[in-house]
Amino acid sequence: MDNIEMIEKLREKADVTYDEAKEILESLNWNMLDALIALEKEGKLKKKENSSYTTKQETPENFDNFADDKNRETFGSVMKKIFRWIGNVLSRGMDNKLCIANENSDFISIPLTILAVLMIPAFWLIVIALCVAFFTGCTFSIEGPDLGTEKVNSVMSKIKFNCSKK
Repeated sequence: MDNIEMIEKLREKADVTYDEAKEILESLNWNMLDALIALEKEGKLKKKENSSYTTKQETPENFDNFADDKNRETFGSVMKKIFRWIGNVLSRGMDNKLCIANENSDFISIPLTILAVLMIPAFWLIVIALCVAFFTGCTFSIEGPDLGTEKVNSVMSKIKFNCSKK
């Protein structure tokens, strides 16, 4: 460490000017430890700030207001809403059915929930079965109280009409 660096280090550790740090280091043959001891005896060393660490948690000032907040949703209430929504979707799916019929009678009528559940393990099998039913002249319609079935059924009849013209 050269002399300038030693002077700067001493100034960091003590409340002395550049000239004072240089004088004391020169008088002690540039020995940093002796210079620190001499400045400590004179009371010119900077006092260390007390620092501490604790694992104790401090409670916020508005902790009581936070705990009494009625607008917060609990985990249980959120889960209740999610399960209620899932139950509503499953119920609507059971009320609405995909009907496949040929010219004479209904061939099959399957609830949309069951169709969706079957699509998970047997997707390609169901797609192939629906394509075969479509090309053998079967008609598809959705029956039930929900889902705007008039629009869906009109689109399906247009597809059947356009395919049968060819």
